Amino acid sequence: MSAAEMRGAREVAQRVLSRVRDGARLAWIFGDRVGDRTVLRYVVSGEGGLEEYPGSVLGPVPSLAAELPAALWHECEARDRFGVIFEDLPESRPLVDVRPAEELRRADSPEVSTILYGPIRSGIVESARWIVETAGEDFISVYPSMFFKRRELERRFTGVPLDLAAHVAEHASGATASSHAAAFSKAAEAALRLEVPERARATRAVLVEFERIHQHLDSLAKLADDGSLSVGSSQTFAAKERIHRLLAQATGNRFARGVITVGGTRFDAMSHLADVCDAQLDRLEAEVLAVLEALFSTQSLLDRLIGTGKLAREVVIAYGAVGPVARGSGVSCDARLRDGYLYTPMAGEESLESQGDAVSRALVRRAEIVRSFRSIRNALDGAFAGEFLAPARIEDGFGIARVESPQGELLYFVRFDGGIARVALRSASYANWPLFVPSLPGNIFTDFSFIEHSFGLSQAEVDR
Repeated sequence: MSAAEMRGAREVAQRVLSRVRDGARLAWIFGDRVGDRTVLRYVVSGEGGLEEYPGSVLGPVPSLAAELPAALWHECEARDRFGVIFEDLPESRPLVDVRPAEELRRADSPEVSTILYGPIRSGIVESARWIVETAGEDFISVYPSMFFKRRELERRFTGVPLDLAAHVAEHASGATASSHAAAFSKAAEAALRLEVPERARATRAVLVEFERIHQHLDSLAKLADDGSLSVGSSQTFAAKERIHRLLAQATGNRFARGVITVGGTRFDAMSHLADVCDAQLDRLEAEVLAVLEALFSTQSLLDRLIGTGKLAREVVIAYGAVGPVARGSGVSCDARLRDGYLYTPMAGEESLESQGDAVSRALVRRAEIVRSFRSIRNALDGAFAGEFLAPARIEDGFGIARVESPQGELLYFVRFDGGIARVALRSASYANWPLFVPSLPGNIFTDFSFIEHSFGLSQAEVDR
């Protein structure tokens, strides 16, 4: 779209608001520099897939956050990173810039104390800080202060040779390297109008489904540890470790890094995956399902999760949540049912629970693990012999794509202008972290880690 053709961001914002009122979901707002212009790109998810609406920033832009809480973080980031001024933006505190806690307090009472939880916490969790205001055990105000690591990951794509760019995507979140590499590659392929061989698409699907299994097991193991189930936690982590060892044997890397690239896969990984899975998959699945059966038969753990961190369905919809966080509140959002699949659309119904609490999110993960094993077998059985890599040639243009990562819908935008000019990503973790604060009322401090681990999010996907 030329400068003359591009609408102003004010007009585009109103058009997007109208689309959401008609039933679409606001998925993303992000800034882009095109020449000497700042462009706001709005992305909504409608019945026909993703829709992108670009608008030139010519002055203040009306904020959508008052009506659409899903827009808040996106608008705050566009303000902090691109200098966009939003009219009537509800939240004035900075999102990206880390400030001293005393500047971020809300309560003004001698009876209220402030607790800083993070950014350094026990274990190996990533850097995130919550400013908790309390007068006892209850939460009065909680403000997430993230973005401690300035990795400038999106900028690192600029000028990188196309055959190496997926390596950069893999480092957005090390635990979900395949999801990020696949989503980036899909967006680049959409921009280049590149047809990916079926064998490569099946390989990508297998890798992302294995990733879904080990990440769901990670979340469940941490919940078991929170509930003082040392044996259950150890057994669940052991099952997760077996997934990593299978991937290492099949691909040469525990997280399958270095396999996915623009145009397909770097080598015929499907042949290795088929051999390893033929020897190990049945036994591995039996072990994982046995662990799940033991966990979900432990009433003390279930009692601790029931009613904890509850999210009403209407709140989840308003914030545009995705993944198990949304599906635990009965909201359908699995990209594998729509245009976010890698090999074939997911067969059967989505895994949904209706109560919106920690146990509902855990039950969604259990159901998705079972489905992932089935999807892996389908892809292994259906992957015909043939090419695994299509040659890619850079042409100017842009593409946007999504993949259902373990945490939920993962979005990538790639724009070419003589080479890679702009890459933007919106992770599922970024979409879901704003829901953490609404999940806290009615809970107490000891519920905090249960709620956090039931969300199963990655801080690295935010500090990009």
